[in-house]
Amino acid sequence: MYQKTTGPQFLKYGHATDKVSSYPIISKILANKKPNALTAVSEATYIRVVEGIAVVLVEDANGNRERFVIHRTAVIHPHIRYALMPITQSAMVEISYQTEGQPTMIETSLESEIEYVSIKPQFNVSEIYSYYYNVKGKNYHFEGEAHNYWELTYVDAGVLTTEIEGASFTLENQEMILYFPGQFHTQSVLGENACSYLTIMFDMNMLPQSIEHIQNRVMSCGNELYTLMNHFIRQSTILEQEQSPFAKDLMVSYLQEIMILLFQYDEPTSSHNTSNPIQVNFENEMMDEIYTYIQANIHRPLSVEDICNQFAISRSALQLLFNKYFDMPPKQYINEQKLERAKHLILEGKYPITDVALKLGFSSIHYFSRKFKQHFGFAPSEYAQKIYTQEKGPR
Repeated sequence: MYQKTTGPQFLKYGHATDKVSSYPIISKILANKKPNALTAVSEATYIRVVEGIAVVLVEDANGNRERFVIHRTAVIHPHIRYALMPITQSAMVEISYQTEGQPTMIETSLESEIEYVSIKPQFNVSEIYSYYYNVKGKNYHFEGEAHNYWELTYVDAGVLTTEIEGASFTLENQEMILYFPGQFHTQSVLGENACSYLTIMFDMNMLPQSIEHIQNRVMSCGNELYTLMNHFIRQSTILEQEQSPFAKDLMVSYLQEIMILLFQYDEPTSSHNTSNPIQVNFENEMMDEIYTYIQANIHRPLSVEDICNQFAISRSALQLLFNKYFDMPPKQYINEQKLERAKHLILEGKYPITDVALKLGFSSIHYFSRKFKQHFGFAPSEYAQKIYTQEKGPR
């Protein structure tokens, strides 16, 4: 978060005021985002931004530096070393030294430039060329191809085997792999069950050598990635069925966010965790037990009250835990787990859709179909029709 000159952190360097200086005012345009010197003035200095946004960098007696966005009129104490730089392309400021005469100004050159690091995208997904939601039967095999764009494959259910330039990789539920431009790759379903997966082909201005840590690698989806993939699938269905305004923008935005999370794969999380380790361990164990309980009882009507009674936990405490660990309330999580299990049962092809709904405790086939379509973007009957039974087929 940015600090402002109106905040308490600025008080050791100066303060903010609405008072208009009674001394001469100098207008100055700031355009240099890399100042190489600090200035100390013998008198208090009033600085007001007239146009744009500007930052004042200040240094204390120990050489520690802090940056503050200038808000209202910033008054810098005498002899504090500082530098001004624009955040916007340029900024206009009014500076007033609190003296009738010429103040004493001492400029100190720095060994290296001070650079304001702007917040802007490091890469861009410029276009989605195509996307397919595939459901392939056993013995499916795609002979392979290489192309000059990026391709992301995400396995929704089942097992998919892929070869990349001779190396074999296996993707299971909620796993994905990124094919780099120019990589020859094949795809096969070798098991007894079908496999459903999403393929996205797109262009982005990322240099392959910048993300070598995720090349030729199967990556598991955490809750955040899983949610984004489902958002992408749902939005693509909305685009095809309703031509919703800005649906394309949302799809590109979701894909861009997915790629960012993949680029951050294996990045260490912040060590500044103030949670009580004992409490965290207790919560982790409880959530593991709750997850196991839900999976064991997924085939019957399961309520939030059932979980509360089983684990002697209040509804509000359970709600907090689910929001913390799964980013959703417990009822929604239970329903989503049932729908995921339903997808797997349909993929196996052993039960009619009506039986799948009954096995998972849904009150009616109509309610089940409506919830399935809301979650995945297509009805269970449409999903079943996507399954291919041929040994070989088009991609």
